[in-house]
Amino acid sequence: METVKDVCRATGVTRKRLFYYDRIGLLKPTKRVGPQKTKMYGPKAIERLRLILLYQKAGLRLSEIEKILDGDDESKADCLLSALARLKKQADEIEQQISFARQLLNTIDDKQNNPE
Repeated sequence: METVKDVCRATGVTRKRLFYYDRIGLLKPTKRVGPQKTKMYGPKAIERLRLILLYQKAGLRLSEIEKILDGDDESKADCLLSALARLKKQADEIEQQISFARQLLNTIDDKQNNPE
């Protein structure tokens, strides 16, 4: 069993984030010990945290991650497909913004190189 401090050190997650995951029900401590009810995390909880971090790195929202971790295979696939579609749309929007910014930069360059 690992303490909050140990889990944070091992995973790079802040204490605040770990407590937030507990508060929203995404990652509950395995047990609480002692008079102060110290949170302790077992190997399964730590593995779940690593999966949460992996899915977050892939751009998934916490609500999507929860469905993937707690759902059946069909709902996991549906959720991942939905997330991929959302991420693709965001990427397309960013590409449009980059293209527009380049066009704006080109107009500035043209004005500097061809003063009237």
